[in-house]
Order: sequence, then C-alpha cells, then structure tokens
Amino acid sequence: MSRYNLLEESWIEVVTNRGEQKEVSLLDLFRHAEEYRCLAGEMETQNFAMLRFLLAIVQTVFSRYDSEGEPYPFLETDSQMRQIEEVDEDDADDYADALEATWDRLWQAGHFPEIVCQYLETWRDHFYLYDDKYPFFQVTEQELKAYLPEKKPTKMAGRNFNRLISESGNKTALFSPIAGTGKKGNKDQMTAAEMARWLLMLQGYIGLSDKVSLVGKDQKPSKGWLFDLGSLYLEGDNLYETLLLNEIPVSQVQKNEIRMQSPCWEMSGKDNIERLIQGVPIRNLAQLYTNWSRAIYVDPEQDENDTEIEIVKLPAIAHEDNFLEPMTVWHFNETGVHKEHYTPKKHRPDQAMWRSFGLITMRTSDEKHQRRPEILSHLDRIQKKMGSRQITIHAVGMQDDGNATSWVPVDEITDTLNVNDFVVSDTSDAGWIIRINDAVDMTKQVAAVYRGFLLDIARIRNQDIKKEGRVFADSGTEDFYQALNEPFRNWLARLQPEDSKDDKISEWYKVLKRIAEDQVQMVIRRATPRDYIGIEDKDKGHMFNIVTAYQKLKGRITRKLG
Repeated sequence: MSRYNLLEESWIEVVTNRGEQKEVSLLDLFRHAEEYRCLAGEMETQNFAMLRFLLAIVQTVFSRYDSEGEPYPFLETDSQMRQIEEVDEDDADDYADALEATWDRLWQAGHFPEIVCQYLETWRDHFYLYDDKYPFFQVTEQELKAYLPEKKPTKMAGRNFNRLISESGNKTALFSPIAGTGKKGNKDQMTAAEMARWLLMLQGYIGLSDKVSLVGKDQKPSKGWLFDLGSLYLEGDNLYETLLLNEIPVSQVQKNEIRMQSPCWEMSGKDNIERLIQGVPIRNLAQLYTNWSRAIYVDPEQDENDTEIEIVKLPAIAHEDNFLEPMTVWHFNETGVHKEHYTPKKHRPDQAMWRSFGLITMRTSDEKHQRRPEILSHLDRIQKKMGSRQITIHAVGMQDDGNATSWVPVDEITDTLNVNDFVVSDTSDAGWIIRINDAVDMTKQVAAVYRGFLLDIARIRNQDIKKEGRVFADSGTEDFYQALNEPFRNWLARLQPEDSKDDKISEWYKVLKRIAEDQVQMVIRRATPRDYIGIEDKDKGHMFNIVTAYQKLKGRITRKLG
C-alpha cells in the first residue's frame, strides 16, 4: 500500500514573503521557492535537517543537468535521470567550470527550472511516506527482518522523537506543549506531515539511548551526523536564494575528482544499510546530506493517533578530517584519540557565535591549525556574482544531556550573524577578517580583565577562589558577554567594505570600553561596607578594597583600549 506522497502532499512548513506560514508540497516548494521567505518547521534543528534534504535534491539535479535542463556533455544519464558513470578525469576541469556556470545562471534566473520537478516526478515512487516497497527515509519490514531475524527493533513512540516533547518511556515531560498521559495519550498523535518532518530530523539528531544495533565490533554507533556538527548555513532574501547560497557545485576537497551524487532515495533500504555496515566512505554531498543514523521501519497502516516507529542503530560515518562536510566549524585536536586531526566542533550553548568568529571565517592554514568551513569559502567565489549585500550566517546545533551512554538531545543552540558578503570574504592579510578577529581577541582580553576584577572582589569578600569565588566571576563574565552580544552583532552588521578599518575598529573599542565601565559600575553600586573596608594586602603593605580593585582594572583596560 502506498500513501502520502511527499511530492504532492503539503508537509514542508514555510513562511511566505508576505509573512504567512503554510505547508507546501515538495513540488510546490521548488516551483515557488522564490516566493517563500524561509523554512518554518517546529525547530531550527528540524529546519536544518530539512534544508540539507532539499539541498541533496539541488546538488543531485544540477550535477547532471544545467540551468536549461540539458544534460552536461561530460556524462550520460539513464531513464531515471541517474548519472551512469563518473566523469572522465580528462573532462574534470571543464565539468567543474560548467557546474559553476550553472550556479551563476541559476542565481541570475531567480527561480528553479522545471528540470527539478521532472527529476522528482521520475522518482515519485520513492517519495511515499507510507509504502511497503520504497518508504521515504525508511526500510521495509522485510529488509529489517533480513538483518534481525532473531531480534526485535527498539520501539519509539511519537512522544519520543517529537522533540517538542522528547519524553522517554521512563519519565514524563514536565513542560510538554501537548497534553496527555499514558501509553496512548495525545502526545503520540502525529499527522503524516509532522511524521515526515520529525523523521528527517531523527536521522540527523537522535543520540544513543536505543539498544538494538547493526554496528560492527570496530565501529561506533551513530548519534546522527548532524548531532556532532557545529552547523552553519547562509541565508538569503528568500528560500530560493538560501538553497543556492548553500549549494556547492564543486566541492574543494574533490575539485579534481568530482563524484556522482547518490541521495538515499536512489538506493534501496538494504543498499543504504549495507553501505554503512561495510564502512563505505561517503564521497558526495547528496549522500552525506541524506545519510541515515537508523534503519527505521514505520508500519504503513499505522494510526496517526498512536504513532510508533521501530529503529535499529547504524554505524557512524567518519568524523576525522571528513572535509567533504561543508557546513560545520572545525576543531584541531592537540590530544586524544583524534590527535593531530580535525573533527567537527559543536557550538557551545553559553557562547555567542561571534566569539568563534576566527574559527568560522579565518582562511584555512595547516600551520595555524585553522580550517575554514567550506560554506564560507564557497561564499568567497559567489560574492563576485552577487555583488555587495548583507548575508546572514546561521549557527545551529543540538545540546545533549552530557551522559556518554545516551547522548539524549535536550535543547537546540541557535545564533545568527548578519554581515556584508564582501566583508566576510575579505581574507587578505590586511583584510576585514583579520581585523575583526583582532577585535574579537581584544574583546576577550577585556573580558578576562573584567573577570580578574570580579575575582578581586571575591577575595575581598573572603570567598574561596576555587569555589564560590570562581562561580561569582564566571557568572559575572557571562553577564558581561551577554551585554556585548547585541552591540557587537550590530557593529558587525553595519560594516561596509569601503569603510576605514581603523575607524571602525576604534568605534568598537569605544563601545567595548563603555560597556565594561557600565558593568563595573553595576558591581560597585551593589558593593557592601565590607567591600570598602577591604582586606590587608600583606605583600604591598596596604589595604585592598573595591576602590583599589577598580583603579587596578581601569589601568589595565586603559593600557589595552587607550
């Protein structure tokens, strides 16, 4: 039985350019992408998983067909519009040029050509949410039983993978947006549209709390590839622009060997599982964007009032130096099992994105152990086609419960930076990126000075510097950063390529100095008589109180900011 085809059913949440929220089908989305402002699913992490799914379609179609819907002369396609074999090495440069030219013409066109919908129609049978042959992002019952003849998969109720509830079988969620108790309460109700969206997110973010596994002895189970990323994406003025801004026609790690795109729906459930079990490396973006963390079975006959799925763990894909991934921040490991290698760096829930400005924007340097996310390098090329304009860089991540045996998703991390594309692409030695990063480093130094002031206050109050004094200083420093977040974002957003760098950096330092003084004055206003009495500084032979601590701080800030 086949039902709920995602090509024609309305299941993707978007906001239109007029500000209305609606659900659209996959065909509607690609026919009217320029009329939609953005994706608008239940969570930003869900939107990111959806964006990657849509990008897999764009990457696949335009790796085979140009902006006019004509196949490239360097490759052959079959009746299902699949590329038959890899492009010949001798044609690699010309093929790369053609792919980039297609991107340029698509940007100028402002809408997708019909070839995208033609491709989707060709694969219509593989986009049924409920199906006993090609279920979307799932396996069939027969495929699962073939791998687990003696075991039963882990059952997962709707309330478990609806991340607005995220309720386990053992503990009731206290602040659930949906009422209901018991095994068949309202929390397990899920429309087909909701099921399709949560299913995509589940393949990207799940954790390790389920038990049944197809993971080999020398493999690690997948938490969901997106779970471990410090994800980044670029946002344009509408969904069409956003998809193009994040479509990478030629991956820099495969510039001389452009691989065929192979999204999961072009393979059977068995093939998707087998590839992971065998540890076959992922070599193209469409496959990476549609990678599975679980073999999932959904009964095609199931009742929407009592949603339940069956899942089995699959092996994780390689994290170490996996530079095919273009949408993450990278970390160079000095120690540990990944020593001397890069791995994706997750966003920190307590740290705004601008504090990682260098990690995100500085150009790749093996000497400095710096890896620029490819989505930013991609922007370097296309900004010449787009002209000077504002770009929004989104950071998306998933916070876990800190339990190494379960890694349960508990909250999402989101942040944005709005910046001129010429500014964020200026990686020259005296360019904007270097100067902005210097300003961020200076800001951190001033924050460290402020933290030192708070530690002085803790000493005056006779607090243990390793315990309550440290908590006091850390908490106050985070408040300081909170006060800086909005002003820094606004300053960054106003930068224009023609501005004087010295003037703009000086402008920020004045703001920084004012905010530091404001924060210090707040502490002073709350001072107690004890803070003014102070303590004896035996080394210097005088009393040390909040006034002398303030003078010490002023001197240090003046030396840094003038």
